[in-house]
Amino acid sequence: MFETIKNEKLVLSRFKLTDSEQIFDALIASRKEISPWLSWLTPTYSLKSAKDFVTLQIDNWNKNIEYTYSVKNKKGDFLGVVSLQMFDTQNDVASIGYWMNTQFTNKGYCTEALKLLISQAFIPLNLIRVEIIVAIENKASQQVAIKSGATFEAILKNRLRIKGVASDAKIYTFTNANQIT
Repeated sequence: MFETIKNEKLVLSRFKLTDSEQIFDALIASRKEISPWLSWLTPTYSLKSAKDFVTLQIDNWNKNIEYTYSVKNKKGDFLGVVSLQMFDTQNDVASIGYWMNTQFTNKGYCTEALKLLISQAFIPLNLIRVEIIVAIENKASQQVAIKSGATFEAILKNRLRIKGVASDAKIYTFTNANQIT
């Protein structure tokens, strides 16, 4: 997968250990809004936790398990994270995840980052499908999926476990890069 993907608005870059502090700061600033959906974002989340997360993502990239990118605008502001997880390599299907610093939400950055990553993922990874699985209560992430051109397919019963509780989820999909709106 490409280490850097960019367009006229955004730069997606493979994680570097030096990203840890920006990731930590963004997570802490956005904790109230995104912690309901990220079970690992607990009150005890620390800079060490962020460093461990970045190290894991770098290792996963090296193993071709997951491709996680920092999202920055052209000015260099850290906006958030978008990642592609290869969870079904036998069938060439991946899942995409994302979160944004609350300071930069409702500006189209997350939708743009998602579209940018999807547009570059299908051919090099030989994908036939990319899924977005979103908790049924997570309206903001559902809107990002819809605005990016993903197709809603179904409600999946007990698909996610959020903070130990089974949760229904909506699944949105891309079946080719041309689907992006």
